[in-house]
Amino acid sequence: MGEVTRRDFLKGLIGGLVVGAALGLGGGYAAAPKGVVTETVTRTETVTETVTASPSPSPPPPAKKIKAGFIYVGPIGDYGWTYAHNSGRLYVEKQFGGTVETVYIESVPEAEALPKIESLIAEGCKVIFTTSFGFMDPTLEAAKKYPDVWFWHCSGYKRWDNMGTYFAELYQPYYLCGLVAGAISQTLKFGYVAAYPIPEVVRHINSWVLGIWEGLWRRYKRGDLSLDDLKKVEVHVKWLYSWYDPPAATDAARSMVEMYDADVLAFTEDSPATLQVAEEYQKAGKKVWSYSHYSNMRDYGPTAHLIGQLVDWGLMYEYILAYYLAGVARSMDLWWLMGDGGDIREGWRKGKGAAFIWLDEWGDLKAELAAKGVPDWAIDLLLKRETLMKERYWDPWSGSFWAPIFKELTGKEGIVDREGNVRIKPGEVADHDLLWSIDWFVWGLAEPVPKG
Repeated sequence: MGEVTRRDFLKGLIGGLVVGAALGLGGGYAAAPKGVVTETVTRTETVTETVTASPSPSPPPPAKKIKAGFIYVGPIGDYGWTYAHNSGRLYVEKQFGGTVETVYIESVPEAEALPKIESLIAEGCKVIFTTSFGFMDPTLEAAKKYPDVWFWHCSGYKRWDNMGTYFAELYQPYYLCGLVAGAISQTLKFGYVAAYPIPEVVRHINSWVLGIWEGLWRRYKRGDLSLDDLKKVEVHVKWLYSWYDPPAATDAARSMVEMYDADVLAFTEDSPATLQVAEEYQKAGKKVWSYSHYSNMRDYGPTAHLIGQLVDWGLMYEYILAYYLAGVARSMDLWWLMGDGGDIREGWRKGKGAAFIWLDEWGDLKAELAAKGVPDWAIDLLLKRETLMKERYWDPWSGSFWAPIFKELTGKEGIVDREGNVRIKPGEVADHDLLWSIDWFVWGLAEPVPKG
């Protein structure tokens, strides 16, 4: 599109001239609901829910100005999940100028979601984003009650004619974080500070572990590790049952270093506490590594910091609101992977996208990782995997890729779970629905998996 700016493009979209081209902003997985939607979601048991939609509301006319509301589960200063969502809110305010006004409510308990949603409606919000899995049912209830308001729920699976779902998925960045972990670890022990045992967290842990296995496998094939070394690998997980609890995350991270000698720590908790623990050990002379999570946390642990699993939610909010402003609002399931949502000037899936691993302000990736001891072969592999995933030529959840690796480790081909069962056979690739409902763990996890 030549030198057209993103704002010029969106103005065209809002004017109804290039609605079809809006799809180029996104990509990934997107599906519109039917009149009757049956969703099967696996946690620790299979739950089937049938949602019958009411008659489709008429699309709103092109809007001159709208008010959008955001419901946050944590504080906007958590530097994790909520901080990243709020950054996306600020981005769309700036991007759309005076066309979009936003308001937000932070630190909302799940039980209080519905009255908070209704308070935003009373303020005049016509589009409402609810940004936690536990807000799903209250959002659906509000969508049925207020058909002239459009709702978007982050990380859920229930939709309505005026309620869509969205997620900037991180399993691919987690895989790359794991690859670096496997390449740099000296103890071959790894720790993960986890929030809740729900599919979102489970697939991220699994993807991180798969990345670890590739990093370790490459070291084995290079002669740097023996097969006996690989059989000593341990991945420990500590469950917090909280999205935001810095003291508990700190204790969990320290315990995995002290009890198991873990030297790489990942996490799904919305503060930089785990990275800060790794930095403390670095300053004390023990090499422990960690990452940024959702947003830039590097300043909290510059010595211990490797890469990150990062999200630009603003690109998704821009995409969704552009449809509404164009008068063609619709309910969709948006599931963006690496490269999706990149700047259209960069070409299809060529921009940074909604999910990524590195910020330009961190400097040169190769130089920074090399200075911390990540070997050149691992950095080259990291960049290769990143490119292939962004362009949809490769995915870590391929049974064929893992067949020779897990055959030597477990005697079985494909992706093998913690109990030794083949879950993804050679020739199979995990799809959106499997990953969205996953409740099992890949080979290498040390602790029993919590149930219920």
